[in-house]
Amino acid sequence: METFITDFVRRQVAEAETETRYRQPLVGFASAADPRFPQLRELAEPTHLLPADLLPTARSVISFFLPFAKEVVRANRAEPRQVAREWAVAYVETNTLINRISQRFIAALAERGVKAAAEPATHNWDPVTLVSRWSHKSVAAIAGLGSFGLHHMLITDAGCAGRFGSLVVDATLEPTSAPDDPIRERCLYFLDGSCRICVERCPVGALTAVPKELRATFGCPAILAFPNRTETGLDKHRCYEWLLQVADQFPEVGFADACGKCATGPCAFK
Repeated sequence: METFITDFVRRQVAEAETETRYRQPLVGFASAADPRFPQLRELAEPTHLLPADLLPTARSVISFFLPFAKEVVRANRAEPRQVAREWAVAYVETNTLINRISQRFIAALAERGVKAAAEPATHNWDPVTLVSRWSHKSVAAIAGLGSFGLHHMLITDAGCAGRFGSLVVDATLEPTSAPDDPIRERCLYFLDGSCRICVERCPVGALTAVPKELRATFGCPAILAFPNRTETGLDKHRCYEWLLQVADQFPEVGFADACGKCATGPCAFK
């Protein structure tokens, strides 16, 4: 089943009729009973959904990452403030692709007698706190796909420049990560303090450096649990106000509330 799922995701991406190109997708699995899921209600959002909230018979969670092609990232590196059209298109197209993959996944698994459920790729957050009710990035961390960086992005073996999707299924799948697995630190700032490029590249100063100690044991930032900028390192509202301005610049591509400047540093690809 794990091989079928991985091949399904990669085939859907390879056959996607999008302007955006991608590198090899990553796929990970977690048990729906993993104790790190309830921890998200403490670390991220008190109303964060659990796998059983999406599917009462949930047994496993599937996470997948669609990394943007390198030329998309390079285009967004070109100007310090202006968001590249390629990035805006990639954001809109990839959200649509993730939703399409999820729905096709649900249908394909149903043919195998497996029930599945999914949340939208984006815009499923609390309008006041701007925190997702089902964080695809945090789910990916639990599924062993990566660890969080200073910029609150999840850094995977393919970097952080891309988008995540996830599904809950009532089949038992072999987890790719366990609660007691050691974190592989991918963020150079958290590793040795040698990089703050994401902070420097933020066009509106929404990012600040935070102590490494403000991190949860499974690589999800415990800093998300704190409400003010000094402790979290991310002013979500300042960031999103900027994203809305960016969206106004690209009305022809859809609602592109995306910037990605913080995701164009050394951790973009690995």
